[in-house]
Amino acid sequence: MGKYILKRVLSGLITMVVLITVCFFMMHAIPGSPFSKGEQGVPEAVMERLNEKYGLDQPTYIQYIRYMENILRGDFGISYKNTTVQVNDLIARGFPISAKIGLLSIVFSLVVGVALGIVSAVKRGSLFDGISMVLATIGVCVPLFVISVLLMYLFVGVLGWLPTYGLSTWRHYILPVVCLSFSPIAYIARMTRSSMLEIMQQDYIRTARAKGVSEFMVICKHGLRNAILPVVTYLGTLIANLLTGSFIVERLFAIPGLGKYFVDSITSRDYNIIMGVTIFLGLFVVICNLIVDIAYGIIDPRVKMDE
Repeated sequence: MGKYILKRVLSGLITMVVLITVCFFMMHAIPGSPFSKGEQGVPEAVMERLNEKYGLDQPTYIQYIRYMENILRGDFGISYKNTTVQVNDLIARGFPISAKIGLLSIVFSLVVGVALGIVSAVKRGSLFDGISMVLATIGVCVPLFVISVLLMYLFVGVLGWLPTYGLSTWRHYILPVVCLSFSPIAYIARMTRSSMLEIMQQDYIRTARAKGVSEFMVICKHGLRNAILPVVTYLGTLIANLLTGSFIVERLFAIPGLGKYFVDSITSRDYNIIMGVTIFLGLFVVICNLIVDIAYGIIDPRVKMDE
């Protein structure tokens, strides 16, 4: 177990170094600077002094070395557009909001998706199975922003049941969570259904039924434990998708989460915020994938954790 975890940690560190390096040099390869966008009337001498003050006039490799030194100290720097704001503070302020919506979406996706998959497998060929698979196909094919706009139009514009922006009450969470969960529910339902159909044909399931085990226990204890493994593997990707997908939802519903700062930083070319948010989310995804890999080995004893 220890050897396996060490290998995964080293792999994650290498991934983070590659991520930081690629993002840094790609971002600096784009012509211009954070102070030149939309500031055509600023004298060239002022631009030069600003670039010199923040070290943007230095060669790219020197900026990279200095940035890596700051990263090792846990310092993401300041915002170039608002020099009184630390990137660390923006992340600390925005991520809890994004994480709360993401966590609710993950729980909702797992509960609804697994339940739909199990019922569809048990009632294979029924009307419920057909309807759920049609909805699952729609969830896989239709982009997130289309689903969000349609649900907003229906429940806000037509029916007037739900609020449009902010997170003041529990009702404000319904649409963002449902929009984020729509596609994951579709994936989880299809994976669970396929796995359950295969598992329920195995000999040990027939043996359990022959011994008089109730159908509920056969499905939940013997079938679901093995059928859930693909879903556990998908959790790492699910977390990453919900975090990045929440940027669109946060923008549509005016939610003051991490996505708002990230989108604004891209449009204003605020290097430090772009890098800070990218590194933070990358590290978060690496850690989540490590936890998922360990959980996979615990759930399925056949997985060799020492390899």
